Amino acid sequence: MAKLISAEMIEKTLKGIAIPARPQALLHLQNELKKGDPDPRVIVRLVVGDVGLSAAVLKTVNSPFFGLSRKISSVAQAVSLLGMKAAAQIVTGLVLRAAVGGKEPSLERFWDSAEKVAGIASYIASTIPRGPRDDAYCFGLFHDVGIPILMQKFPDYRQTLALADKDSSRPSTAVEDERHATDHATVGYLVAKGWFLPEAICEGILCHHDPLVFDDKDSINPQALTLIAINAMAEHFHDDYFFLRGNNRWGMIGARVLDHLGLQDDEYCDLREDLISMFK
Repeated sequence: MAKLISAEMIEKTLKGIAIPARPQALLHLQNELKKGDPDPRVIVRLVVGDVGLSAAVLKTVNSPFFGLSRKISSVAQAVSLLGMKAAAQIVTGLVLRAAVGGKEPSLERFWDSAEKVAGIASYIASTIPRGPRDDAYCFGLFHDVGIPILMQKFPDYRQTLALADKDSSRPSTAVEDERHATDHATVGYLVAKGWFLPEAICEGILCHHDPLVFDDKDSINPQALTLIAINAMAEHFHDDYFFLRGNNRWGMIGARVLDHLGLQDDEYCDLREDLISMFK
């Protein structure tokens, strides 16, 4: 699927749109993870050197979605309990928020929702055999990162989202393409590629609004499809509980999501009840 992004499409998408550069701190972290025996002290030093990032990491790991048996009071404890990869994914997501208008009041609701969806996705993944919990959390944060970028570029982009939300007959990206000659999935894919995220995450971001993604499974990385499925369920649960509204996309793909994840109706209901108890 990634091959569908041609050089011409990239040039058109990037025209007048500022893709945030990968922060230097993230580069150091990714280089450490590539080593055969990465040193957890590297990520600890990176995080504790930033008071805001330290507080955000502790707030995240102490949320009910991570299911820790006790409250964590230090970054070193968090890294030790979660592991290098999980901690790195959390840091990557928090750095992303800071890099893409994280301090703008107008985007607070967007990022708060993204963090909740990421936490729900992480929990869902933990209940599935060999579920990609770490990548599911990162995907939950990154999958819609193109939205705040396009909000900053196009003054009428919020109107576009509202129109797309009302039109349940086609994916929202189709409405975006009509009005802005690009869409948030393509922009998000370019951010993820530029930040050297795992290929499955990049491909999943690009395809997460493709209505045919579950019908042509041979055309997409299986891990990417699993991330799309987990995230679709997470968004459905999030919208249903926090916004008290249905999710049009879930109505179209819900049955195929459950089939792909191997979940029966009773397992879906149990998972839903578990998450509701966490929200309370």
